Amino acid sequence: MITFLSYFINEQTPLYGGEKAIFFEKRNQIVEGASSNTEYLKFPNHTGTHIDFPKHFSDSGKTINDYLPSFWKFNRVYTIDYPASQKEILSHNILEDLQIPEDTEFIIINTGFGKYRNEENYWKNNPGLAPELAGILKARCPNLRVVGFDFISLSSFQNRMLGREAHKEFLIKNNILIIEDMNLTVIKDKNVKSIIALPLMIEEADGVPVTIIAEYE
Repeated sequence: MITFLSYFINEQTPLYGGEKAIFFEKRNQIVEGASSNTEYLKFPNHTGTHIDFPKHFSDSGKTINDYLPSFWKFNRVYTIDYPASQKEILSHNILEDLQIPEDTEFIIINTGFGKYRNEENYWKNNPGLAPELAGILKARCPNLRVVGFDFISLSSFQNRMLGREAHKEFLIKNNILIIEDMNLTVIKDKNVKSIIALPLMIEEADGVPVTIIAEYE
């Protein structure tokens, strides 16, 4: 079975901090006599299901241009199911009793927080990842390239300073990319076998929306 693990972007898509900055404008419409339909789209690069690159937190960090096409296929995927609370900082506690395969390339953290996506709670009280978790995961899984999850940002909005340090630990120190705001409702109780991630190809971007296609059992 194959499914999307990304959300469609629209003007109601939640943004970190509650920002309202997504605008879709009809430019040409057949109904008004035009020969075709076209739209003007305006939104931040960190919108919806999106990926963070190292440049997001370092001027000398890698951008989208530094990753080969082969990087975006993941054949070793592991899902951590952990019901996170509001504002909770996830650390080594989410790994208790888990035997994560050493060759894992992509870790999904499924917290169930996506149920709040249409509420203020989703961006205002989201969980976050602790800085030390990056090193712990990399030590267990040397081939780990991406961590993705179902809340709006690795940075808990109520713990932003800690979140900035966590971004640096994942992106720069441990070379683990981050995919935020994933749609994981469709894979509950399912085993994801592989993932293809298709980032929007914006030159030298520090982050872009990404389409995630997953194969599951």
